[in-house]
This record gives sequence, structure tokens and C-alpha cells, in this order.
Amino acid sequence: MIIVNHYKPTTGFLSWRTREDSSRRPRPTMIPAGQFSTYFNGGTLALRTASCYIEAGKPRQAAALYAEVLAANMLSRRDQGYFLSRLAAALALSGEPDEAAVRGLEAATLATATASRRTTRELERTLQSLRPWGSRPGPRQLREALRG
Repeated sequence: MIIVNHYKPTTGFLSWRTREDSSRRPRPTMIPAGQFSTYFNGGTLALRTASCYIEAGKPRQAAALYAEVLAANMLSRRDQGYFLSRLAAALALSGEPDEAAVRGLEAATLATATASRRTTRELERTLQSLRPWGSRPGPRQLREALRG
């Protein structure tokens, strides 16, 4: 058992989760290692860390984390598509246009199947990063898939 913090979606920050014992003093809630809460677990933390790496200008590290979580196959189909699009964006920013396009096409398929505008918006941003390689077959295919 470990003491963990709890994610608050309203603020985007982690805070300590406590409960009161019989003496009315707060004490940390103990929950099993690897599971932070019903929603927040190690995979969720890795995905948020990957997003931070992109914002910090370290897309290669982000791509590695996204790929690791996606390989675990623990996400819903809709989230799988979204984080594939985030992986595609990280790869594009890392100068890997062909792999970015492959992952982007996978995400586009899932975006269509799940009617996910969030994923489609992320893929449109990815296309902006792929502009320097727009004449390559992969990025061109992704652009056509999103326009068609």
C-alpha cells in the first residue's frame, strides 16, 4: 500500500486525499500501489506527463510515453484514437513524418468510428506540424483522409 494523491479535474492539480479517523484528525487514505483512484492510475499519469513533454518542447519523450501506454491496450476505443493522434503529433514534432502519418491514419479511422471531433481536431493540428513534409506519401494520405 502507498499513500497517493488524488486528481481534481476542476483544477487540473493533484491534492492529498484524506479521511477522518475516530479522533477527527485527517489521515492519508491508503490505496493499493499502481491504482491512484478509480480514474487516475499510472497510465493516466504517463499520458499527462507526455502532454507536458510536448509543451516543454520534448516531443520524443512524449512519443515514447504515448507509445508505451497505447501498447498496454488499456484505453477505451475513443481514447485510443485520441492518444494515437497525440502520438502522431509528437512524432511529427520529432521530425518523424512517416511514422506520424501512420499513427495519424490509425487515429483517423478510430475518430470516424467513434465520431470523435476531439481526435479530428488534434489530427488537424498534427497536419500543421507535417507541412514541411506535405509532399511525402504518408502526410499526403493523412491530409486526404481528413479532407475526404
